[in-house]
Amino acid sequence: MKAAVTAIGAVLLLDGLAVAAVSNLNLGVLLSLALGAAVLAYGIFFRRVNGARGPIKWLRNLCFFGLGCVLALSVFLAVYGGIDSGTGDVDAVIVLGAAVHGDVPSKTLARRLDRALKFHAENPEALIVVSGGQGVQEDISEAEAMRRYLADRGVPDSLIVTEDRSVNTRENFRFSKKILDERLGENYRTAYITSDFHIYRAGLTAKNEGLGRPAHCHANTEWYTLPQNYLRECLAVVKTWIFG
Repeated sequence: MKAAVTAIGAVLLLDGLAVAAVSNLNLGVLLSLALGAAVLAYGIFFRRVNGARGPIKWLRNLCFFGLGCVLALSVFLAVYGGIDSGTGDVDAVIVLGAAVHGDVPSKTLARRLDRALKFHAENPEALIVVSGGQGVQEDISEAEAMRRYLADRGVPDSLIVTEDRSVNTRENFRFSKKILDERLGENYRTAYITSDFHIYRAGLTAKNEGLGRPAHCHANTEWYTLPQNYLRECLAVVKTWIFG
């Protein structure tokens, strides 16, 4: 058991370091590094920690409980996000932004955009709102990088609508809705595209921002980024539950 826990901790830590080396630094990366270091330390001091009494025992049990909650919520998010709802016959789809490396979409964002291309093939008349502002370590806005990606692959400029001010999911929907209200009036049908782990929270946020219950379709997540994405998303979901 000691060897298994130590190995898991080492793998988590190495994975976090590898992702940090090739992606923009974010909370998910920091959380995965912290978790990997904690599990590795637990493995190294396995017998001492398991035999502890008093405050250390309570802290150990609290950590186990918290990790169990994270695992359970992560499974729920993965299952929920892997099931698309109907996206046929909609007037517009909102593609939620993700990191850009310089001016190149990250693999996470590219997967969302590839899903948008598939959506476009099925709904050739629908508007595609690309939503995302410019963040740290990004030379251009996420929306502009997304527009270029889609345009380079044959989506007409007349169908691509850029929303380049938002810095979080709430603003993605808020600012996109404002644009769509101006272009389409009040009665239109929408869908959104994001990564599987993000589908659930995005749906809650869309509802809170007045978009009702839009349809959704997901992009798969790269396996090696699962710890970073799900750790960060679990915290974000709890925050959404508490603060709306």
